[in-house]
Amino acid sequence: MQEEHTPLAATCPRCREQVEPHRFCESCGHDMWLRRGGAARAPGGPCPGCGTPGDNGHGGVDRSGEAYCETCGLRRSDGTEHVEADLGAIAGVSDRGLSHARNEDAMALGLLAAPGAAPVLAAVVCDGVSSVDSPELASRAGADAALERLLHPAAPTMRDAVAAAATAVEALEEVSVRNPPSCTLVAAIVRPDDGITVGWVGDSRAYWLAAPDAVEPARLLTVDHSWAVEMVAAGAMDAATALADPRAHAITRWLGAGGEPRPDVVTLHPACPGLLLICSDGLWNYLPGAVDLAEVALPELARGGPAAVARALTAIALDAGGRDNITVVAVPIGLPEQRRDT
Repeated sequence: MQEEHTPLAATCPRCREQVEPHRFCESCGHDMWLRRGGAARAPGGPCPGCGTPGDNGHGGVDRSGEAYCETCGLRRSDGTEHVEADLGAIAGVSDRGLSHARNEDAMALGLLAAPGAAPVLAAVVCDGVSSVDSPELASRAGADAALERLLHPAAPTMRDAVAAAATAVEALEEVSVRNPPSCTLVAAIVRPDDGITVGWVGDSRAYWLAAPDAVEPARLLTVDHSWAVEMVAAGAMDAATALADPRAHAITRWLGAGGEPRPDVVTLHPACPGLLLICSDGLWNYLPGAVDLAEVALPELARGGPAAVARALTAIALDAGGRDNITVVAVPIGLPEQRRDT
């Protein structure tokens, strides 16, 4: 796990120079107001096969960026099999699961806290398309690019952030001419005065979770860009028939070569406290209902905060079989004065 915890201090944590109380360090440009966490690639450790250290010059890298031990040839761990990021007001877990050889999901979390102002929270979850080459590279590039854009000082739109992610993924086409990396994306940003904005491409999801008697009921906020959903929406099939088809879960939009990176975007102004949850299909394939998710998540939130929610839901997916990579990000929302979604 790689995280940056940037204190609001007079010394820049990157270059150690004394700085004025501004957002950016005048010496190196480091963002003094931003804290980040996520599933960026970590330094390689010892080879799990032969024990060769990861920092002694041994370890080849192929054209896709994969690191291999030059002593025994085994692929090295890149540090993303299980990643936890906890920024206090937002937390997430990304796990390889029990069946995949690597974690092809990625998450990027950010908390932007200007002095004297309520923080802006943002999160991105990307799920690599397993049928392409090096899908994990697409997920990492897309998640990082979208988060950076969401928290840019110019306050861009969600569509701008998704476009930046699409550009970052498309730049990976040289990794594989035949089958370049691609991924899905779901992103959310929570601003104190603008509510919650969610954008997505593909079948990674966002949920609003609340108590059973809440005035803002628990519900799925996104609509999957998948073959089955589009067949039902077009009136060509009923839901049961479409979901039974082998093509049911084939995505119809994605980031990367040949994809349609056009996001759908929704904004929610909650009328009560609750929890924003974004996740990959490694979770919702096992627990798709918003009410069921809320029954697990809200007690965990009360006991241990958003990090406890992400861990508990990841554990449920693993216990149910863990057939896919699992990524879960939880963002508590406690703004009862906000108006209902319009």
